[in-house]
Amino acid sequence: MFSKKISLFALSRIKGLSKFRKRQIAQMIIDGIDPEIGISEKINDPNFRTEFERELDYLEKIGAQVLTILDDGYPLLLKEIPDAPILVYAKGPLKIKEETIGVVGSRKASYEGMNLAEKIGETLSSLGVTVISGLARGIDTSAHKGGLKGKGKTVAVLGCGIDVCYPAENRWLYEKISHEGLVLSEYPPGEPPISYHFPERNRIIAGMSKAVLVVEAPRKSGALITARLALDYGRDVMAIPGSVFDEAYSGTNLLIKEGARLVDRTEDILEFSFPHIRRERKGASELENEEEIVYSIIGERRTHIDEIIMKSRMDASKVLGILTKLEMKGVVRSFPGGFYLRV
Repeated sequence: MFSKKISLFALSRIKGLSKFRKRQIAQMIIDGIDPEIGISEKINDPNFRTEFERELDYLEKIGAQVLTILDDGYPLLLKEIPDAPILVYAKGPLKIKEETIGVVGSRKASYEGMNLAEKIGETLSSLGVTVISGLARGIDTSAHKGGLKGKGKTVAVLGCGIDVCYPAENRWLYEKISHEGLVLSEYPPGEPPISYHFPERNRIIAGMSKAVLVVEAPRKSGALITARLALDYGRDVMAIPGSVFDEAYSGTNLLIKEGARLVDRTEDILEFSFPHIRRERKGASELENEEEIVYSIIGERRTHIDEIIMKSRMDASKVLGILTKLEMKGVVRSFPGGFYLRV
């Protein structure tokens, strides 16, 4: 078994082969079939054994490990895709199960989008669903923060080596995830973040996820690449809609137009992708009847007071009073222009 792991390590280092081809050759190695002579000679180079042992020593020092596609700890869903990495580097205690969701979106997200990603991440993680994202600014960061708050935790998939944090400003998040969740990369230690790594990284997010949710993304966004890869892999794809006049939502709106499931509440995600999981509503017993009515109208996206008044069928003064109470209880937050959002 150890010799097969070294062969897979050597194969991962060979340049000039596509991800698909490496996965095919890896299966031959696993099945005990010798690859063609040219490839076999490269894989059997004795220098790879020394390099592999040296790398194992380094990974042990930084608290990381290498997982080949042969190992039990390798993500189960990721094994299913045709271009799965033949090995990944992992840092963190989390054991990945099949209840996983990729949450991705714009790096330049609005407060509303980031708040929504964090709340969705927190809610799903509290129910045992692991949140997977790419450690980027914006939606990724918020999804990870939410995921860390629940038992499902979160996985950060890097576009660089396992010992490289990008962006550098997320060092605190990288450290927290590596202590409570899992940091994952297919790139060798020390590999810098290179532009073409990120589309490759996106296939791992899609491959590891039972479902992928896109939150606030323009058309030119890596999040759409992740979503389309997820479709190719047979995963559930969902998107949160936004204004047709806002470029920030043009990508998510396009995905919905192309057939992605429209999501405007967390329950939609559960019903579509995790029907066996039931969400217990928190805080409902602490709200009075009319407060609960107003709270339910606000939902998880910004809602204008005129809409709340219309749907509640209450007087404006009464609604304002209830909203004040809800703010004091810390369950909603007001925004300029008469908008309200669940906290």
